[in-house]
Amino acid sequence: DETDASSAVKVKRAVQKTSDLIVLGLPWKTTEQDLKEYFSTFGEVLMVQVKKDLKTGHSKGFGFVRFTEYETQVKVMSQRHMIDGRWCDCKLPNSKQSQDEPLRSRKVFVGRCTEDMTEDELREFFSQYGDVMDVFIPKPFRAFAFVTFADDQIAQSLCGEDLIIKGISVHISNAEPKHNSNRQLERSGRFGVQYEAFI
Repeated sequence: DETDASSAVKVKRAVQKTSDLIVLGLPWKTTEQDLKEYFSTFGEVLMVQVKKDLKTGHSKGFGFVRFTEYETQVKVMSQRHMIDGRWCDCKLPNSKQSQDEPLRSRKVFVGRCTEDMTEDELREFFSQYGDVMDVFIPKPFRAFAFVTFADDQIAQSLCGEDLIIKGISVHISNAEPKHNSNRQLERSGRFGVQYEAFI
């Protein structure tokens, strides 16, 4: 019986593996050591990482944490966290969400861009709304760009908005097809039909 019980526990643990959690909304001053000390109060921490800008070395305002125990992960994800005086959220990165959860994109499509807008200018503009992970302007220039935020909620809140950048009105919309499982739609729509209405 004892052997059966221990093997049952092993099976359960094998199924419920821990994942890297993304920590959103970190204060700029928070270090990896600060993060480890905070999350160690919940359980054993396997890994912490604060994402930094390669050029400046400054924090990008988000990071990752991984725990030893699945139960610790669940507990941490179920609440918000006050870290260095700021509320932060811990969640699974979008790619790790279960299939029955709605997949909300962190990337937005910026239509009606002008050719003199640079990636740095777009990054600076959108940073007022939240932490920007990536800015992409396709070459050759096609009057649109993509901006990826650390937080999908910020990205979704901007969809449908018309914003003024350098005196130009740009339109923000969702950069991903609504049904991500439909790969054919995604392939045909990513740079084709899907965006014609905005150009």
